[in-house]
Amino acid sequence: MSLNRYATKRDMAEPEVVSTLTQCGFSVVRTDKPTDLLVGFRRRMWLVEVKSGHKGYGKSLNDNQKKFAETWRGPDIVILRSAQDAMDWAVQVSVETA
Repeated sequence: MSLNRYATKRDMAEPEVVSTLTQCGFSVVRTDKPTDLLVGFRRRMWLVEVKSGHKGYGKSLNDNQKKFAETWRGPDIVILRSAQDAMDWAVQVSVETA
């Protein structure tokens, strides 16, 4: 039995989201659970979930993530779907944390 069978499924949009955020000066750490990314900027931190689609599994947080979000006392989980989403969010965070 191959260990790859149990590898975490990564979203197709993730590489471009990570690249965009790092180019904007954010620290990005890939995680497995509860979300895809741990993102830091100006001494603040966000949990980021990368989703490619707008339907089915890609539409929103899965059940485990929703349960986690209900008890998470930090900022809301950020959902990014593309490099453009990542850029827009990075600009917003940059303005809000200036």
